[in-house]
Amino acid sequence: MAELTQRRASLADVQGIWGLLRQVSADVPFALDSELEQESILSELVACCTSGLTPIAVDNEKGIVGALLARRDDLEWGLRNNPAIHVAYAAMAPGFRDPDLFAQLLGAVTGQKVSVFASVKAGEQQGFATALSAQGFTHEITAANGWGDLYQWTPPAQ
Repeated sequence: MAELTQRRASLADVQGIWGLLRQVSADVPFALDSELEQESILSELVACCTSGLTPIAVDNEKGIVGALLARRDDLEWGLRNNPAIHVAYAAMAPGFRDPDLFAQLLGAVTGQKVSVFASVKAGEQQGFATALSAQGFTHEITAANGWGDLYQWTPPAQ
C-alpha cells in the first residue's frame, strides 16, 4: 500500500472529498442522480469539513483516498448538551479499503474521548460495519425505513 498521511479535513478539501464520494457512491451507498440529492450530500460534506472533526487519508500524490465525514451530533448536543460526534459517511477508494486504515481514521475520531455515533447505510460495500465492530462500536439500531444502521462507541470511564 502507498504511504499515507492522515490529517483533519478543511474547507479546502471539499473538492477532493467530493471526488472520492462520487467515485464510491455505489459502495457507500448514496444517490447522485438528482441535483437535490447532490445538494444534500454537499451540504453534509461542507458541514463536516468545517467541523474540525473529519479525518482524511492522503496518498503520496496528495489525493484523498479515505475520509470519515464527522461532525458534532446535533441531536445529542441539543437534547443532552452532549458533545458527541456523528460519522455520517465513510468513503474509501477501492485500492485503499484496509481495516487498518479504517482503524486509524476511527482512532482520530474516538481520540476526542466523547461518544461517537456512526451511520452505516443499507447496502454499504466497503466493510465499514465490520471495521466499527472491530473498534468496539456496538450496533444500536436498524432504521425501520431500511435506511441503515446506527453504531455507537462510548469512551472508557476515566
